[in-house]
Parts: sequence; C-alpha cells; structure tokens
Amino acid sequence: MFKNSHILVPTDFSHYALYALRYGIALAREYSAKLHILHVMDPTLFSTGTGHGYWITKTDLEKLDSSMTSQAEKRLDHLVDQARQAGVEADCHLVRGKPESKIIETAEELKCDLIAIATHGRTGLDRLIFGGVAERVVRYADMPVLSIKHPEHEFIDEGDLAVHVKQVLFPTDFSEYAERALPYAASLCREFKAKLVLMHVTEMPVVFPEYTPESMATIGEEMADHAQEGLERIRTGLDDIETEILVRTGVAYREICRFVEETETDLVVLPTHGKTGLSHLLFGSVADKVVRMARCPVLSVRPEALKSQSTEQNG
Repeated sequence: MFKNSHILVPTDFSHYALYALRYGIALAREYSAKLHILHVMDPTLFSTGTGHGYWITKTDLEKLDSSMTSQAEKRLDHLVDQARQAGVEADCHLVRGKPESKIIETAEELKCDLIAIATHGRTGLDRLIFGGVAERVVRYADMPVLSIKHPEHEFIDEGDLAVHVKQVLFPTDFSEYAERALPYAASLCREFKAKLVLMHVTEMPVVFPEYTPESMATIGEEMADHAQEGLERIRTGLDDIETEILVRTGVAYREICRFVEETETDLVVLPTHGKTGLSHLLFGSVADKVVRMARCPVLSVRPEALKSQSTEQNG
C-alpha cells in the first residue's frame, strides 16, 4: 500500500518523537519510500511585551529565534543522517506556523502517503501541546496517520528496525467509511502475511432497561447476529488472508482497547469519519479514544485517503 511512497514524520525532538522516527525509518526502508522529517516552529509561543511573568525585547526575541532556528537545523540534519545511515532516502523541513496546520499542509505539498506521528510530547505542558497536535492531525489529515505511543506493544524490531506485523485489528461499524478503509488493513496483512481480526462492537441503547429486560436481551441477540453476518460477508472477499471475526457487546473504544490488551495485536487500522458534524461525534469519537488509549500503534484512515489514491492510480 505504501510502496515507493513519501512518509512524513513530524518531530519536536522529544523522546517520544524520536521513538516515532524509528517507525518512519523502518517503514521507509521496508517500502522503498522517501522519508521527510519535519519540525514546526510555532511563533505564537514567543511574543514581545509583558505577560506570563516575563518581558522580552524585539532584539532579544530575534536573537532567540535565530538561536532556536540554528539548533533546529542542526538537530534535523542529525536525524536525516541517521535515516540515511539506515539506507533510507531522507530530507528535512523546517517551517513556521501552527503545528497541526503546517504538518498537514507540508504533507499535502510533498504528496505524502503517510504521516507517522508521536501522540505525546515531552512531559507536562509539552506533552499536552504535542499530544493535542497529534490528535488534530489524525482528525483533519486526508492521508493515513500512524499514531505511535511509548511505551507500547510495537511491531518494529529495536535492533535492526525490521518490520514485524503478525496481527492487525480492523474494527468496523459497517459504514461506507469503514468499507473504504478496509483495503489498507487487507494490504498490510498480505504484505506481512499477518492475521486480520475483523471486529464489531454492538452498543446497547439504554432506554429504561428496568422495564424491558427481556426485549432488550432479544434486541441484543439480534444485533449480535446481524453483526456476525456482516463480518462473514466481509471475510468472503478476503480468502487469501487468515482472518478471524469477533463480535463484542459494550462501549466500542473500551472493547477495542481491551482486545489489544488481551492479545498480541501489532496494529489497529481504524476508519475515521469526517472533520466535523455528527459523523465525527459517532465513530469519529471512537477513533479519537482508540488513538489515545490503545497499547499499540494505530493507523487512522479517512475516506479522502482512498479517494485520492484511486484518483492518482486512475489518472
């Protein structure tokens, strides 16, 4: 799916971001892809005048900006050297602006097929800032986003950076969005000869359950049966892949994360819905929580990703 592609790895030079870079290098080498390492300098973090307990002159601000730019350039060059030493074609990019906007904008300009991003920054406030950036990139980027936490169950070998994907979890709500994201999960399983787990979580409506316990139980059984049939239909088109189907009842994101905790799942491939509106509030909110909580990397795919790829292939 990502053969001869372009992969973008944003970095704030934190431990978490450097950990994510390992994935970028490993995947770029696996897919003969070009790696782009990006650092965004946010000018809003510094301003002249008083406030926040300090005062800084315009001259001091210019000196600080020059120093930070020089340090960022040196760090980026060092990271590019690491990637090249691992046999990966790599470039670095230093831009200014709002981090999440510039990450997505740069990915679009470079025609990147994948963004690999750490979900946490350093600690304290930095962690909140970079963590929030990652979540917004997942929500708004049209291309797939691989979210990486540390520590977690990983599929990159620490020694030689080899990629080992043995089991992929694909949760589905049977929507059009999920249907469009399935090819990514299937392709990864074919490439790495991995097992694909097709999962649906039925969430029971809670409407005066004390008055209708028997009818609610019947509804639950019917929902589970329909989900089982739906997963079976999906599996019929994946005869060349080892698959397992799983229906659970509960809160979707909790059941997805629980399954990851209970098994040796290497990767969750998760469809995520539109940028705003009701579609985001439904399955989109599930994606947000899974990205934040699952103890393995999560590949989020929005419908636009598959649309743009199909357009390029047909063009």
